[in-house]
Amino acid sequence: MGTLVGSRIVGRYGGVIIGAGGFFLGLVLEGRFLHGAALSLIPHSYFYITYAFLVSFLIFLFANIGRAPLSLTMALAGTALGIDVRIGRLIDYKFVILMVAFWVIAPVISIVVSYFAEKGIFRRNFKNVWNVARWLKFLIVISSFLTAFTLGANTLGFIANVEGFNFLTITVMTVAIFSGAFFLSSGVIKRVGEEMYSMRYSNALVSLVVSSLLVEIATFFAVPLSNTQTLTSSVFGVGISYKYKAIYMRPFLIIILTWILSPSIGFILGYLV
Repeated sequence: MGTLVGSRIVGRYGGVIIGAGGFFLGLVLEGRFLHGAALSLIPHSYFYITYAFLVSFLIFLFANIGRAPLSLTMALAGTALGIDVRIGRLIDYKFVILMVAFWVIAPVISIVVSYFAEKGIFRRNFKNVWNVARWLKFLIVISSFLTAFTLGANTLGFIANVEGFNFLTITVMTVAIFSGAFFLSSGVIKRVGEEMYSMRYSNALVSLVVSSLLVEIATFFAVPLSNTQTLTSSVFGVGISYKYKAIYMRPFLIIILTWILSPSIGFILGYLV
C-alpha cells in the first residue's frame, strides 16, 4: 500500500483497509493455486513446518525493525530447502530452478517495463489534465486492490498451503492479515511510499499494474513470487525514468540486500535443524 499512500490519494488507514481486503480475498479465492509449491519445498511434518515458520518469522522481524520490505516468501522457501538438504529429502530441482528464475527475472522485467511505460505513456501532454488525474486516481485504487489480491493469492496462499489449506488456517490468517495491516505496516509504507522518492499518480499506477501482472502470472504457474520484489523494482524503474529526479539509492540497496540475505539465512538455519 506504500505506493497508494505515497501518492497521497488516500490516507494510511484507507490504504490499509483496501490492502487487507485484497489480501483476504486473494487468499480465499486463489490461495489453493500454490498447493504444488508447498508440496515441492517442505515435508509435511508439523515439526519441520513449525520450525520453518519460526525461522521465517525471526528473519521477518529483524527486517521489520529496519523498515525494509522483506520477501517472506523467499525466507520461507530458503528455510524449507535447508531442511530438505539436511534430512536428505528428494528435491524437485526443476521447480527450484523455475522459482529462482522467477525471483531473478521478475524484478528485471519490472524495472524495464516500468521505465518504458512511464516514459512512453505518461510523458505526453494531455488536453484535459484534471480529467486525466481523476481517472488516474480511480485506476490507482483499483490496481492497489489487485496488487494486494495477488499478494494474498501468492505469498499468503503459499504460507497457507505449507500448513494446510483448511478452515482453521484461513481463520487464523484472516485475523493476522487485519492485525498486521493495521498495527505493523506504518514503517514499510513510509519506506516504499515516501523515502524512495515523492510519487506522482502515473508513478504509482505503473508500479502497481506491472507488479500485480507479474505476480498473477507466477501464481498461474504455481510459483511463489513476492510482491515485495516486483513492486519495489517497478518503483525503481519508474524513478530512473526521470532524468532530473532525485532517487535515494540507500533504501533500494537495503531492500536488495534483504532479498539476498533472507533466503540465504533461512537456508542455513533450516539446515541447522
